[in-house]
Amino acid sequence: MLNIGNAMKEAEAYIIEMRRWFHQHPDLPLKEEKTAQKIKQELDSIGIPYEELPPNCGLVATIQGKAGEKVIAARADIDALPVTEESDVPFVSQNEGVMHACGHDAHIAMLLGAAKVLNEHKDQFSGTVKLVFQAAEEVGLGVEEVLEYFEKTGGVDQIIGLHIWSTIPEGEILLHPGAVFAGGRSFECNIHGQGGHGGRPDLANDPIKTACELVQKFASIPSNLYDVMDHSVVSTGTIQGGTIYNAIPSEAKIGGSIRYFKKGGDALIAEKMRRIAKGVGEMYNTEVELKISESHVIPVYNQPDLIQRARALVSEVEGLEVSAQTDPVCAGDDFCFLLDKYPGFFGILGAGSKTGESYPQHHPKFTLDEASFRKGSELMVRYILDYLQ
Repeated sequence: MLNIGNAMKEAEAYIIEMRRWFHQHPDLPLKEEKTAQKIKQELDSIGIPYEELPPNCGLVATIQGKAGEKVIAARADIDALPVTEESDVPFVSQNEGVMHACGHDAHIAMLLGAAKVLNEHKDQFSGTVKLVFQAAEEVGLGVEEVLEYFEKTGGVDQIIGLHIWSTIPEGEILLHPGAVFAGGRSFECNIHGQGGHGGRPDLANDPIKTACELVQKFASIPSNLYDVMDHSVVSTGTIQGGTIYNAIPSEAKIGGSIRYFKKGGDALIAEKMRRIAKGVGEMYNTEVELKISESHVIPVYNQPDLIQRARALVSEVEGLEVSAQTDPVCAGDDFCFLLDKYPGFFGILGAGSKTGESYPQHHPKFTLDEASFRKGSELMVRYILDYLQ
């Protein structure tokens, strides 16, 4: 009889070794050739067959248990970010200007660890396990290949995933029913005015003033013009305009993002933004072109009954407990589209330092507590076996 706890402790060193390798060799989205090659090498070594997901670098491995019709999938994303690493870990990135600053290296390693244990004991469950290594999550261009693969192969009954999180303490996991990650869109405003001398702003149509007004008014939408019960935000991340201190330019530009948790929230917020852009443009006698992206992510929705089952299994994982946090996380992930199609859940696994400083996702000094990896991998194994047994 499989002792999952002992099996996972034996696999822990392998999981950490894998994470360190992937951390040292990060690949940008749509360029994950080296990462994918290493994953294939490990799957070959373990003895698990896989299929590639062209045209990019994703792949799906399959573990076939005893006869049984149930199919469950677990997913890990594999891409890194264009960030120059500033951490002091001994396995720092060897690819200059590229870093696993979001934890996808840990996601790959945890899924490989789970694959190793599941494959060694595949005679003890009935059904099929699909292990998804998805490319290009950071730019939202790898999930379509996964959806197409499932469509061609008959789909799955459930799909699960974990996202490691540095601002939740190691030893905790957030299993939040309903929307746990936000939906989001990006926006851009191109502002056209009439330039002039800095000493005579009354003779110019100032796009800088328009831009500043829009930044403030957009930010006020969640608390004043939209559902205050939705955890929403409109934030500006870029502002451009002008080349010299004493001249008013003719053009300015701002860009940012919308985040929301309630279905349809993006459309309601976008309508408020259009009204504000029109009014502010008229006030400053400037033309505002507001573009809200078509590409987007929807909220990541956890099916409550599956979250309940996952929570019940947490107590069986040594050193892991359900986080007391009740708020969702205001980030996005294209795992949303998989959960929109198939039942499942997305757990947020804490890996923040209990003693030192923890830097947030996408920070150049982003680090993770390696003690969390075995616990995340073990929870996936326990959930998969619980479902298939």
